[in-house]
Amino acid sequence: MSLKIKKTVINTVPPLEDNSYTAVCTAVIDLGEQYTQFDKQKQGTYKPQCMFIFEIPDERVEIDGESKPRWISSKRFTAFLSEKSGLFKFLTSWGNKDIENIDLASVLGRGAVLTISQKEKQDGTKYNNIEGIAGLPKGIPEPKPESELLAFDADEPDMEVLEKLPTWIQDIIKKSTQFAENPTMEEVTPPEPSGDRPNKQQSNEDDGEECPI
Repeated sequence: MSLKIKKTVINTVPPLEDNSYTAVCTAVIDLGEQYTQFDKQKQGTYKPQCMFIFEIPDERVEIDGESKPRWISSKRFTAFLSEKSGLFKFLTSWGNKDIENIDLASVLGRGAVLTISQKEKQDGTKYNNIEGIAGLPKGIPEPKPESELLAFDADEPDMEVLEKLPTWIQDIIKKSTQFAENPTMEEVTPPEPSGDRPNKQQSNEDDGEECPI
């Protein structure tokens, strides 16, 4: 092996440029209770987490010879709705008002304006982050989702929905306490969904909530 090692960058599809994009929510995912430990904590705890997936209709990628909308996932939110929580800020910025009684599945198919930035991992791989979200301006038509709208509940898992989620999200769900309590989920070994690999670099790093939320 040569001691001269070059930096290897693997990107299947270039990430989006820093900008604002009109999007539509196509998936609301309960990730179950996930082990979370911040740097200053001696021991972590299990907390319920969730995330959202959006399509960006005006940005396209070719998959198997077919034009598909680009998609991007939100970061992983702790599923608490205190006013200081990231999830609360995300939903209120989006224009949701009755937060105390919100059903997260109610945002499926809803349009949004996403502020997206481009980041780089230590290995040189570039990816996108959702830095901000807002409701659609008045007069802007609601974008129509091209993908199937999916809602997954880790407490009452629908195995067909689980199989349709990107493989890397399935892997997160399988680390939850609900997965440990439900051995039947271990039997699921679905193929990687079409369109999952070309967009994989668009997903956020596994950075969870911003500490101390």
